Amino acid sequence: MLLDSHAHFDIILDKVKNTTEDELVKNLKYSNIQYALQVSTEVQGLEWSRDFAVRNAQNGIRYTAGIHPSSSAEENELDAFVKFVESEMDGKNRKLLLGIGECGLDYFRMHQTKETQIRSFELQIDTAKKYRLPLIIHTRDSLEEGIKILKNKNANKGIMHCFSGDENTARDVLDLGFFISFAGNVTYKNAANLHEAAKYVPLDRLLLETDSPFLSPVPLRGKDNFPEYVKHTYKFIAKLKNISMQKLEDAVMENYETLL
Repeated sequence: MLLDSHAHFDIILDKVKNTTEDELVKNLKYSNIQYALQVSTEVQGLEWSRDFAVRNAQNGIRYTAGIHPSSSAEENELDAFVKFVESEMDGKNRKLLLGIGECGLDYFRMHQTKETQIRSFELQIDTAKKYRLPLIIHTRDSLEEGIKILKNKNANKGIMHCFSGDENTARDVLDLGFFISFAGNVTYKNAANLHEAAKYVPLDRLLLETDSPFLSPVPLRGKDNFPEYVKHTYKFIAKLKNISMQKLEDAVMENYETLL
């Protein structure tokens, strides 16, 4: 069985024409995907992510609550985020909320100031620690600073999503106690640093994702990405590590269920 540890079903439905929720969920079953994680990126989408998980819990959908570093994070939005998480942790759908994120730092786009990003990131780290939830971390052109903040906050539970560093940086992330998740870009021919990092990460700390609708893997690079395309990343990693698909599937599933 496969899983997709990081997808944006809301963005797929908004971005990809003629795609329906029913179709997306059915394709999970047809593609042997047992779990998929709907990852929130803004306060305005928190309730949708929860309701999507509620509607599709029997199909292995879980969700996260988070504010992407490129998303608006005014004081009222941070307050609304905290109240949402508090409510969900006391509510009947508690088991569907897997973690906090995606949160972190993005110094490539810089849609928000560094100060705003750091304030939002630190608040979400504190929230995750309070409720003992894993963090789902996004870093772009900011990996070293992101790791430093996580260390300073004593954050030791989560996923470094769409890992973009080399073997040395992977070691730093593993030292934090985090899982490392690779997306479709690990399949790209020129991603030598990612290939070395993926070889280095042990099976008991590895997750795989699509980040759909972004980062379609080879041989679908350049097209809209869907959760079922994660199979191509599985095949690439199995070959890279010289292990069977079954061994990889079992390891990734065990890691994800540890988080569940």
